[in-house]
Amino acid sequence: MGVYVEMAFTLSDLYIQQIEELKDTKTVEAVITRAVFDFTERVEQSQREGVSKPVRICQEFIFNHLYQDITVDELAELTDLNGSYLMHIFKEQTGMTLMNYVQKQRIEEAKKLLSMTNDTTSSIGGRLNFYDQPHFTKVFKKFTGMTPKQYRSKYF
Repeated sequence: MGVYVEMAFTLSDLYIQQIEELKDTKTVEAVITRAVFDFTERVEQSQREGVSKPVRICQEFIFNHLYQDITVDELAELTDLNGSYLMHIFKEQTGMTLMNYVQKQRIEEAKKLLSMTNDTTSSIGGRLNFYDQPHFTKVFKKFTGMTPKQYRSKYF
């Protein structure tokens, strides 16, 4: 349905792990409901995007490599396009620069990790390839309007 296979498996695994730790039926039902909404939202977003093949290749690569360093040169080579041209069409089709898109996707992943694990915010930021804790907090706040700790305490 347009959701990356790796994303679907990862989300499924995370929700299963979360459910395995629960003992209350109502809480399990709430997590299952959240999982269904999460998958539905991602399918809808994927179908709305309607982007070119090179942009789609970049988006999938970015998703599959969120925990690694990602460069424009690497994406340009992957799509057989000039880096400048790739950055131009990516921004034109998504409304975001490539690097802002990478950051946004990492923050979306961080939100999932904050909600599904007890890992520290510095650990999550480090795993998602942010330079340091202040950088992670700054970027997180840029996209969510709050710090990772505020997000975790507000929603979980």
